[in-house]
Amino acid sequence: METLTVKNNKIDYSTLKKVIFYFFPTYYILLLVTIFCGALIALFINLSTRDIVYIIGCIIILLMVPTGLLFNEKKIAKKCINQLNDLYHTDVIFYDLVFDEDKLTSIEYSSKNEVPMKYKNIKKIIETKDIVLFISNAGFRIYFEKKNASIEEIERLHAFFDKQNIKWRRSIL
Repeated sequence: METLTVKNNKIDYSTLKKVIFYFFPTYYILLLVTIFCGALIALFINLSTRDIVYIIGCIIILLMVPTGLLFNEKKIAKKCINQLNDLYHTDVIFYDLVFDEDKLTSIEYSSKNEVPMKYKNIKKIIETKDIVLFISNAGFRIYFEKKNASIEEIERLHAFFDKQNIKWRRSIL
């Protein structure tokens, strides 16, 4: 694979909001799904016994779990942007992703940093309708917006990572 560069990516609140769901640890999501399913089962049991107090409690839990998750996502995104603002004194960070033969390099304009990531350290790649997100084994996440790359470049990346046996998953979000 020849060197491929995806230019003018940005980290700001609007783009971070699109991928913040993937920043949650798996155990947190499993805990929320378990709470939701438990409340749903309790609701059906209490509907058969017609216990109004418990039915109302289960409905409140069923409504609070998804809304709590949504508020948490926005809170984490705002916290990340505030940390970037404190660190770089800007709300938006622009960076380029350079795909070399052996590593993925992120070159940030705001801080003049280069952050290399070996391809063998990439655990999986998630493609949404707007963003392609790379997740490393250590939990580091970097993404680029699909509008910054052509369809041919994305297909070349897809083929390259398939040869490397790295999971490329299309997300429904």
